[in-house]
Amino acid sequence: MDNHSAKNIRHPQLNLTDYRILLVLDLFHETSAADLSRIMVIDRAQISRSVAALRTGAFLEERTDPKNKRRKLLRLSAKGTDALSGEQPFFSARQAEFEDLLSPDELAGLTAAIDKLSRHLAQELGEPQAIPASEQQKP
Repeated sequence: MDNHSAKNIRHPQLNLTDYRILLVLDLFHETSAADLSRIMVIDRAQISRSVAALRTGAFLEERTDPKNKRRKLLRLSAKGTDALSGEQPFFSARQAEFEDLLSPDELAGLTAAIDKLSRHLAQELGEPQAIPASEQQKP
């Protein structure tokens, strides 16, 4: 699925990690690179490289955290929001295709299995913040 996603990223300046960072920042609105690394369970060096490229490409804005002057908070710029919006049609269509391909029971089973594996790996890595997205949406 990662290869399929990466192959279908339309914006020439974005790779799959960049897209995922934009997506997480769209959900969380603002956070640090260190928090992105923990939330996404991605190596800090990889996050740093992607964040640097996204900042250079003007996809992200950065500001100093008023509570901690050493901490930099990242958020989407207008260009980042536009780039993310440009990628959404593919990912929405793919999700609809998967929902058509799988029965409701198969889709629920797949989601439950991925969530279970995600929770296990998050605990294994000592990153409990990296809980499955489906659980983050529960009230």
